[in-house]
Amino acid sequence: MKIPGRFLEEARQRCVPREECVALLLGRGDTVMRWTWVRNVAGSPLAFRIDPEEMYRAITEAEEAGLELLAIFHSHPGPPVPSAVDKRYMELWPVVWVISDVYSWRTAAWRAGGGDLREVPLEFV
Repeated sequence: MKIPGRFLEEARQRCVPREECVALLLGRGDTVMRWTWVRNVAGSPLAFRIDPEEMYRAITEAEEAGLELLAIFHSHPGPPVPSAVDKRYMELWPVVWVISDVYSWRTAAWRAGGGDLREVPLEFV
C-alpha cells in the first residue's frame, strides 16, 4: 500500500499518547490519495470507536469523489501490531489496518481474512 509521506507527518503532529488517533485512508487500488481524521469517541489510549454517522459521511463523500475506503489508521501506545479487539473488528471491516506506535512511529499494515492475519507491505511516497 502506498501512503503519502505527509500523512505520517500529520499523524505525528496530531496523535498523542493519551488517546488513540484515528483516520480513514481513501484512494484507489493500493494508493492512498486522501484521508479523513475522525474522532475517537471512546477517548481511550488503548482503544478507539468511530461515530457511525461520521464514518458513513466520510465514506459517502469519498465515494462521491470516486474514492474508496482502503484502510483504517490508528495509533497504539506500543508496537504497531493488532490488539485482540483490533483483530475482531478487522473481520468486520475487511480493509487494511495501518497502525503506528505513537512513541517510535514505527508503522505497519495488516489485513485479516478467514481467521488469518497477514502484514501488508507499506510504502511512504
